[in-house]
Amino acid sequence: MGIKDISRKFKKTTMDTVKSIAKRSISDSYKIPEIVLKLDGDSVDVEVLEKTMPNTYIEIKHRITGRRLEYKIENQSVRFTIDEVLEMADYGVFDFYAKTKVNKFQNKMRIRYNNKNQLFKGISKDKNIILRTYSTKQNNISLKVERRDFDHNITELSVYDNNKVLVKGNVEVFNEEIENVNKIIIMGRNRLDSQSNVFDLDIKKYEDGKIYFEGIIDDIKVPEDEILNLRMDFYIRIYDDDIYYQNLIDLSNYKDYSNDENRFLLPIKTHEHLYSYYATENKNSLALWITSEEAWEKSYTIAKGRTIYRNTVKEDKINKKMIFFESFLGKAYSGNPKYIYEKMLEMGYGDKYTFVWSYREDNPEIIPGNPIIVKRDEAGDYYKYLAQAKYWVNNIIFPIHIKRGGNVYLQTWHGTPLKKLGYDITIPGPEVEGRTNFYNESRNWDYLISSNEYSSEIFKRAFKFYKEILELGYPANDIFFKDNTELIKDLKKKLNIPESKKVILYAPTWKDDEQNDTWEHYFNLEIDLEKLYSKFNEDHIILLKMHHLISERLNIPDTMKDFAIDVSNWDDIQELYLISDLLITDYSSVFFDYAHSKRPILFFVPDLNHYIENVRGLYLNMEKELPGPLIKDNDKLIESIENIDQITNEYSDRYDEFYNRFCSICDGHSAQNIIEKIFKK
Repeated sequence: MGIKDISRKFKKTTMDTVKSIAKRSISDSYKIPEIVLKLDGDSVDVEVLEKTMPNTYIEIKHRITGRRLEYKIENQSVRFTIDEVLEMADYGVFDFYAKTKVNKFQNKMRIRYNNKNQLFKGISKDKNIILRTYSTKQNNISLKVERRDFDHNITELSVYDNNKVLVKGNVEVFNEEIENVNKIIIMGRNRLDSQSNVFDLDIKKYEDGKIYFEGIIDDIKVPEDEILNLRMDFYIRIYDDDIYYQNLIDLSNYKDYSNDENRFLLPIKTHEHLYSYYATENKNSLALWITSEEAWEKSYTIAKGRTIYRNTVKEDKINKKMIFFESFLGKAYSGNPKYIYEKMLEMGYGDKYTFVWSYREDNPEIIPGNPIIVKRDEAGDYYKYLAQAKYWVNNIIFPIHIKRGGNVYLQTWHGTPLKKLGYDITIPGPEVEGRTNFYNESRNWDYLISSNEYSSEIFKRAFKFYKEILELGYPANDIFFKDNTELIKDLKKKLNIPESKKVILYAPTWKDDEQNDTWEHYFNLEIDLEKLYSKFNEDHIILLKMHHLISERLNIPDTMKDFAIDVSNWDDIQELYLISDLLITDYSSVFFDYAHSKRPILFFVPDLNHYIENVRGLYLNMEKELPGPLIKDNDKLIESIENIDQITNEYSDRYDEFYNRFCSICDGHSAQNIIEKIFKK
């Protein structure tokens, strides 16, 4: 390489570094503005709800061609015409961006949908075009332009004769080739297998260029073994002799959806199930959800809660001295949120902050200090305090995926990943279907805690998270670096465990494929309790800690009550680690945390090949990288427990390597270091 080449490369590298620093500087101070779109005749008004940086623009980009329009934000508003959009392309999807320019550098990000936007529909009859705003799966706002042969308007949806649905509305034809509409139907299409139900509509009259109709949706036919949690979308189809034209039924103009619960249009209870007709969130289209009454109540409560959240944001200022804690969907007082909270109390933050805990159990007295206790499954105070609090601390996910300006979200997560997460999962299943929620949630995270470099790299990729990762260790693992003598005695006394007996902790994960048609989880207890009982009941106790998704489905025979103890509802698994002499698990991340104790671990994985190939996929080679043996049958499990000292010696070197790679960051000060980073005293 010559001098000129070296010089050119140096200049390019330097310029790239300068650009990177400049972009990072813009990004650090950049906030995506919230906007509201309103249709005004042939124009669209963009109201920018927050003050933006100088030289900030709204960009509209055609997704296929890449053509774009750019409008500078002046006086917190922008106005563009429909014709300007159609000049770029007269069909397709247009995405909205906010772009800030500083000298030669710029920062551009998609604009997220917020519920202040009422999704609108515009019609251009002369061009046979309908324009519609919608929320994408990633919760961004987009505009879709479609050529349409006709438009329709639903004017009534009501319950008729207890369990039938009366539908009224009208159709307006755009396509001049449609000369005689002689039939109109509604078709319900099952999302699962595309099977259809057809409902004929009566044409009542022709008036003002529109065709008025009404009819009944009744006797929905679905596969009986797949009825629960089934979703169905409804289309309207018009016929000109044997030729038909079809649109998804649009409810944009039917009702005001500023309150989320208004989307639940008609819940109809049958003797077995609940049939809920609703307006979809992204498209305002008519759909049906067949579910249980309990599942419907849960979804409806969340919808009401979102309305409360939005109204509180509008009416109340953010409370800069309020912190909202939640662990495992409010089911437990445990995990990293618990240990951050208790360290804050110890450090004197209780005098400076108001603490709110989401906790649904009936024993809130286990939470020290004097926090406000709210329940996630009750819409009122939970969402009010969530909206007021400046700080959020969680280890899974909130039911709200849009946070207010000024909010700081500390995501603490709940383990080092063995199983693939988020966008790393390629095997179809509920985790793939649900990862959009996690993507939307991770857009809100300001900080994400990690316990090692391995986790940090996975989190970035799997969650598409590019903000700050705090690689400071998990606060929950600080417990291993304390004198726990008295705590261990107290815990064993509470669980009625004799001091003379060894304690085995069995803590398997839940399997993604162990799920029924109602999306409820079941499991098979793969260890043979009877064999373990007959061999070890005199000198061992086994604690059974099932995953929170399946814990309600464990039954222990009465004959084994003194040997096997169900601790699934024990809030804090860290305490169970302290009193256990041996851990048995499978694919659960619990062993990463338990390894801080340096006590033996056995991996009971009779379904190893099936799990890797069909369920989730793993990050580590379990045969080569784990700090204990893989066991595939109960006889071998019993033999391994009997010879645990020999196994400990055999796996000593691998255990040390594992500890150094995954546990060495933790030193007992993780909680304090994180608190000092995030919270001002």
